[in-house]
Amino acid sequence: MVPCQTHVLLKWQEHFNSSWAAEDSVQTARRHGASVLYSKLLHNKEVVTLAQPVQELVGPRLPDFECESSASEEKEEYLSSLLHSQRWLAHRMLTQTSYTLGLHQRLVVLQRIYYALHSKYHDKFRVQLPSQSTDSGAECGQLELASEPCLPVGASKVKSGTDVLIEMGVRTGLSLLFSLLQQNWRYAASVHPESVLCNDVLATASSVLASLPPLSLANENKIPSVGLDCLAQVAEFLKKTSVSSGTGGADPTGRRLALELLLGLAMQRGSLKFLLEWVEVALAASMSSCTSTLSSSSTLSSQQSAGVGFEVIHQTLFQMRQYSGFRGDSVNTQVLKKDADGLCRLSQAALCLFEEICNLASYCLCSCSTDAASPGTESDTVMVYVWGSNSSHQLAEGTLEKILLPKLTQGFSDAQ
Repeated sequence: MVPCQTHVLLKWQEHFNSSWAAEDSVQTARRHGASVLYSKLLHNKEVVTLAQPVQELVGPRLPDFECESSASEEKEEYLSSLLHSQRWLAHRMLTQTSYTLGLHQRLVVLQRIYYALHSKYHDKFRVQLPSQSTDSGAECGQLELASEPCLPVGASKVKSGTDVLIEMGVRTGLSLLFSLLQQNWRYAASVHPESVLCNDVLATASSVLASLPPLSLANENKIPSVGLDCLAQVAEFLKKTSVSSGTGGADPTGRRLALELLLGLAMQRGSLKFLLEWVEVALAASMSSCTSTLSSSSTLSSQQSAGVGFEVIHQTLFQMRQYSGFRGDSVNTQVLKKDADGLCRLSQAALCLFEEICNLASYCLCSCSTDAASPGTESDTVMVYVWGSNSSHQLAEGTLEKILLPKLTQGFSDAQ
């Protein structure tokens, strides 16, 4: 038995979650198993014992009834103080029994395993709150926890003053940056066409984004809410910049850089939603360029505004095939063509990107059907594939691991 106290502070360490998620909770059914796992918590300093309060040991101060006379109300108050002191002492002694200590160890270990599984499979719904201390001596069995559980469904997280200040600074900073970029475009268009500082800003942002590892922004669970809000604001600004072609808007180079930066963000976030949004924006920008062509005598400017970098689109298509596990030669009816400036038409780039998405979807379906059609099986055999979270054994695969790709299951023998 590991000596311990029931008045402790729990400080879960995130880097131990993987090892605790692999622990078998059945070990806590035996006292020795719970003691071994509790020793692990003490060794990793995830459980910190706190000193017991001593003010209750003094007890109430009683008068000398032989020398002084007391009213009945005072006597009742003294009796209540004595009963409270005796009850507190009995509670404190009971918390030191072997049964109570064993139960405490089991509860703490199970709580740690639950937290690890919750963080691994349901991290999206976990909300961090400021820690609050509770006294287990005053409330039976309560623990002090540094990482609070998630909020109930429908409840909103209370933001701290620091969070509000950070959010306010980020929002005002982005608004100021967007205003300066638009002002610089207007200034360059009317006074100095060669001093387009905002294009350098967009080019620098694109180069920084390209230097990041692939899919750096794909896991939104690891991005704070302020970061997601920033990404949404930046994407909205880039969409407006890409489509606007009137007076006071971005020049052709600025619109091209905005489209390329928006495509880079979509690739880093790794979601079909953002890729389809880029296709929609590209087609809208192409249509806007065609409209300005009919109403403007400058054909060269409109052609430039409808272009996007050939190498950017080519690299994007290559990365989509690479990250999706595509094998074989892609069959595309759309062929990218670049002009003398190394650009390709927006409408063509949007169609190529959309066609590549369709090809990848068809490849995924074909790979599933190919795996199902094994030799020696009848054509009408029904094969069942599973994939998904599997956090509650809902896929009946014997483990709790996520299944990212469709997997042939053996649990359904006579499916119809």
